[in-house]
Amino acid sequence: MRLYDICRGANIDCPPHLADAEIEEITSDSRRVKRNYLFFCLSGTRDDGHRYIRAALERGAYAAVIEDKRYACDRSITVENTRASLARAMNVLCGEPTKKLKLIGVTGTNGKTSVSVMIKHIFDSSKRDCEIIGTLNCSSFSEKSDDSAKNFTTPDPEELYPMLRRISDAGIEWVVMEASSHALKLHKLEPIDFEVGIFTNLTEDHLDFHGDMEDYFKSKLCLFDKCKLGIINIDGDYGKRILQSAKCSAKTCSLTEKADYFAESISYFGEHGTKYTIKTQAERINAFCRAPGGFSVMNSMQAIAAAIELGIGREDAERAIERFSGVRGRLERVPESDELGYDIFIDYAHTPDALEQLLIAVRSFKREGSRIILLFGCGGDREKEKRAKMGGIATAFADITVITDDNPRSEDPESIINDILQGIDKSKEYIVIQNRKNAIGCAMALAREGDVVLLAGKGHENYEINGRGRFHFDEREIIREINDKKKKEE
Repeated sequence: MRLYDICRGANIDCPPHLADAEIEEITSDSRRVKRNYLFFCLSGTRDDGHRYIRAALERGAYAAVIEDKRYACDRSITVENTRASLARAMNVLCGEPTKKLKLIGVTGTNGKTSVSVMIKHIFDSSKRDCEIIGTLNCSSFSEKSDDSAKNFTTPDPEELYPMLRRISDAGIEWVVMEASSHALKLHKLEPIDFEVGIFTNLTEDHLDFHGDMEDYFKSKLCLFDKCKLGIINIDGDYGKRILQSAKCSAKTCSLTEKADYFAESISYFGEHGTKYTIKTQAERINAFCRAPGGFSVMNSMQAIAAAIELGIGREDAERAIERFSGVRGRLERVPESDELGYDIFIDYAHTPDALEQLLIAVRSFKREGSRIILLFGCGGDREKEKRAKMGGIATAFADITVITDDNPRSEDPESIINDILQGIDKSKEYIVIQNRKNAIGCAMALAREGDVVLLAGKGHENYEINGRGRFHFDEREIIREINDKKKKEE
């Protein structure tokens, strides 16, 4: 594609002497540059792409897009924001799939994945082809065959827009996408206009990146400048602020106050799910969601609201959500529970609020007299402030807490655990086992008939990251291995 056409579509002023060049590919990684590539210089917290202009041009880049005028040369193009321009340019190079697809964006701290998967399930059940991009990936349309495609909730533009093109070329009309605060703040979604934007909730997370909750909130708010309709959980101050500030029209969801979609007559059936009624101005919707936990009421209600607002009928939405079986790594009961005599659940909870809500949910359905044995840790190179909070929550709600590793990355695992220990109630029963595999074995050995063993933090992840790198680590396989060994010894 001619550089002039890329620039025109991406709203970039193209210097006349560069306009007629044929551009084969776009990249922000100077190591990937080949002949006739267009190189974008991105400024990050750890490095600055402007430093690699000479290397990119020597490797064959036809031109470099910059925002720092100090690096201007006869083969540079200056823009206000290279990140926003990269996203727009990638979309153009890929044939502008964002104009052919209908997109639903889901943002918030907790619940994004569950709401997204529920929406896809409702759409698929209603014979509307729908793909999903988010934490659980979009592997069938990704060029990456390994776990590297799952590093980010929302892929970088160089992965995202080719993925959207492949989805469009496959004839799929709808895409539901998790819109992370990082992606919104870093302009990854710049050229996308969403049919619907969904706000789930906002609690403390990612403050190592955002600095404070206000910046985190404003990043989430950006989604509602880019959508036609917002579906907003107003059971919290941040939801009310989004409702007041959003530029789009909005529908509200609540479990506690008057809203466009209001959940009433809620009946909890423990690990078997929840039954409730959604009251709207026009009708009543009977919902039975098999995903356990009180948080599944709001998650499923927002998924149903999105479907109905986009033209799916009430009965189709009711039937679809009743057939929904749950989300991998979200209060996922492992099959071995049936023969062990106690339940083992795997969950992704890795923030203070998510851990508390998870433990409250499990307490609501565990058998009388049984115990909750919680295993958890905190990630390294991430906000340290939440570690002691999570330690306090763990010992407040669990009967036995096993503190262990969870992606320590480059940090000293023992130091992370010491941070967690600052917040625990030392009058409660707790154990520290740094090796996560050994910790799982300990938690299972402690369990008695009827207990609940809760492995928190990893969820869908099948890897562990430490100072030596990234390696395969699947809790389901470990549980199976421990159980098989136990059976052989009996």
